[in-house]
Amino acid sequence: MAEPSDISPAAAAAAPAAEDRRFPVAWVASAETFKRFAPILVPLAVGLVDEVTDVTVFCPESADARELEGVPFDVVRYEDVRWWQRSRGAIEGLLAELRKRKVELLHALDGAAVKLTRRLARAAGLPYLVSSYCAGDAAAVGEWASDASYVLAASEPIVETFRARAWSADRVRLMRPGVHHVQRPTCFNEPGHSVAIVAGGPLAAQSAFRTVLECFAELAGRKYDCVFFVIGSGPGEHWHRVQAERLGLGGVLTFAACRPIGQLTGILKAADVYVAPVTQNCIDVRSLLAIAAGVPVLAAGGSGVSDFLRDGTTAMTFSPGAVGELTVKLTALLDDREAAGQLAAGALEYVHEHHSPANNVTGLAHFYRQAVEGAAG
Repeated sequence: MAEPSDISPAAAAAAPAAEDRRFPVAWVASAETFKRFAPILVPLAVGLVDEVTDVTVFCPESADARELEGVPFDVVRYEDVRWWQRSRGAIEGLLAELRKRKVELLHALDGAAVKLTRRLARAAGLPYLVSSYCAGDAAAVGEWASDASYVLAASEPIVETFRARAWSADRVRLMRPGVHHVQRPTCFNEPGHSVAIVAGGPLAAQSAFRTVLECFAELAGRKYDCVFFVIGSGPGEHWHRVQAERLGLGGVLTFAACRPIGQLTGILKAADVYVAPVTQNCIDVRSLLAIAAGVPVLAAGGSGVSDFLRDGTTAMTFSPGAVGELTVKLTALLDDREAAGQLAAGALEYVHEHHSPANNVTGLAHFYRQAVEGAAG
């Protein structure tokens, strides 16, 4: 087994023949799981069809699971109430579904699903594991999932947050998210069209998006032939619209509703540059999708937990709130499109090597089997 945290496809392929045994697994989702992580989970879902017997998804009634349409998974809904308010009858209903499907392993798809997953696992006497996409999970998951077989952390910084809380290297494993990617950069491929610059993230971060809007206004004032898009909705949207009008961006800036994240790939392929102005303590799925779509990325604050954002290699970074720095780096991409294409190409190579869906499926199936065999032993 690879050390200290991850497993290579070659190592998984060389595992004992007993790993060929197939068995049912239950995925447990929170209300926000698919909204936030569908582009990561759908390739896993498709790949696991060939690796395990059946996967059943347990998710709240309010969860939008449309991204799983076309994947041969059963979906079992549960009530949208806090875990400690779940009646014994509701838990018994979920346990009955587990028994009916002869499930042998549970998988909490994110930190928010840990509490219910552990409760079901303990009641059913089953092993479980947890996926973590946020540095903040270390405290909550560490408290609630002390008996989990594995924590599968989406980046090295998240691995380190668990290690800092005395989780052993054997139980915290690196499982980088897998995403489908294009073969070559897609930016600046339409010379007769205006350059499309897209910014995305939580609009509640007013300071971060003010930086973006002021940068866009500077580019418009310099007569760059660009059209601008802000993808997002929710708190802060009205404020940003007012600011955009004040800055004279009414004719060149479009606010696009926050679509299901699985639809972003097509949108990003039509973009020429993607700007991520908000620093996050969770994996920045939108930036990863932009890289996979062949688009150069400008990200605030360095990589953070998103260790695939490597300044000068897979992305360009700028200091949060630094309008001048963002403007300089964005105009550099616009003025040197060959260099922009090289940045996007290098990022695609990195994604191909480190974020392959096939490798992700192989590694996850290995950990599933290890957890089940460990429980049986």
